[in-house]
Amino acid sequence: MTHKKRVGTIIHGALGDCYEQLCSIKKIKKDNESWIGFFAVDNRLDAMKHYKLDMLDEVYLADKITEVDIDYFYQFQINDPELKEKILDKLPINIRRKFKKHNLPWNIIEKHNFARSGLSLDLSEIGKRYLPICMKENNIDPSIFDKKVTIGYLWRYRTKKGAIKGFFQKSEKQIIKTKSDLFNKLIEIYDAHILICGMNKQSISTLTDNIKNKGAFVNGEHNAKYTTKSLNIPSESCTYLKGIGFAAETEILSKCDLVIGMPSGFTEVLWMKRKNPVILSDPPPHYLLKLWKNKMPLFDNNKLTYKIYNTFTKQTAKKVIRFINKQGFLKNKQKL
Repeated sequence: MTHKKRVGTIIHGALGDCYEQLCSIKKIKKDNESWIGFFAVDNRLDAMKHYKLDMLDEVYLADKITEVDIDYFYQFQINDPELKEKILDKLPINIRRKFKKHNLPWNIIEKHNFARSGLSLDLSEIGKRYLPICMKENNIDPSIFDKKVTIGYLWRYRTKKGAIKGFFQKSEKQIIKTKSDLFNKLIEIYDAHILICGMNKQSISTLTDNIKNKGAFVNGEHNAKYTTKSLNIPSESCTYLKGIGFAAETEILSKCDLVIGMPSGFTEVLWMKRKNPVILSDPPPHYLLKLWKNKMPLFDNNKLTYKIYNTFTKQTAKKVIRFINKQGFLKNKQKL
């Protein structure tokens, strides 16, 4: 019997990073390879267990690296400072030599034919069981997706820290104003219901033990990425998702007729799934530079129409609705 190469990889970063790394492995894994995933952080592993991890033959936390036989490591984002400081620099030299090169998920994912199909991870059994629990905790009646025009919105405001810098991005006040105008207009035209993620932050003390014990909730990401601010739209026409499960809430927003979102691992995953249209909102210049430089197809930025919209269109209600109409995203959904 031919020995399968044992390929190690450390799954690290925010939840969106973990998702993209796992999708990349699905694309490149060969029949003669066994892939062993080491998760850098235990709560990322718990959250990702809500997806099928069938691209990995074995799964461990990163503190087990020295105990597992590995032929070589195929490592994503090996130059990440946090990865180096907390894991790589502490490894014995004989193991560090097995890390061959620096790889980026988008060098792999960009080769996928997104025009033909999406690229996504399937929910695991625990993910399927948790989804209706998450919907109930978020006060979402599943029938709303059949009865109403539903539009998802993702808030993700950037600071000067992190991989995407917030230099020269619009002010929070300005974005809240333009998005409130936009969604009020969409509510008026389509009688739409808006599902909002990343805003109206709630204390984790309000979460039930049923949620906390499912492993879906990641406190660090919730604290870092949610704002207490809200949009100025009617409360009866919107639902604020609580941030109690990356996999489940991604599935919920993917059911919307349209998603409008600021750039993040969350909106990138929704775009990659391609169940329903996802358009970019208020990207900071640093993010656009990355899209252009790396020729990423994210948010269809490789198409001229979208490239112009993503880069040059002011995100006023009028201009966004004009783009939505031009692309036919909500065609035949206007209320009678």
